[in-house]
Amino acid sequence: MPDHSFEHTIRFYEVPTPKGPVAFPLITITLVQPSGTRVDLPLMFDTGASVTTLRDDLYPLLGVSSWDSGVLLQSETAGGVAPVPCYQYHANLELFGKAVNCPVHLMQLPRNPLYVGLFGRAQIFDAFGFGFWESTRELYVTLTP
Repeated sequence: MPDHSFEHTIRFYEVPTPKGPVAFPLITITLVQPSGTRVDLPLMFDTGASVTTLRDDLYPLLGVSSWDSGVLLQSETAGGVAPVPCYQYHANLELFGKAVNCPVHLMQLPRNPLYVGLFGRAQIFDAFGFGFWESTRELYVTLTP
């Protein structure tokens, strides 16, 4: 039987607004560039995102010449009417010291000062166990799912 205990707790990031606080489940991952340089990136934890998706302007971090030099795909978006183009690459991502080589999409995303993309499921969710409690505004992570 799997153990459903968690070693890490990530509190949501709260932003005050005129209508009250808004909470974001943000997670910081480390992208290991082809050169070996490590870059921390804040991402929105998104259980609806199939693949981790970064903003198009971050293409230099993947060691490619332009954001649209990868494999062209069409991606469904939350609330979107039609699929939008994205480009697929592979990257080494780390979370709590655990490395995962996984697909990463680059897409023209709206700019947000809090995060630079979406933390998606492909390859990554298999390597971790996650618990998500909206009412307490916490995300729980285990390295041994």
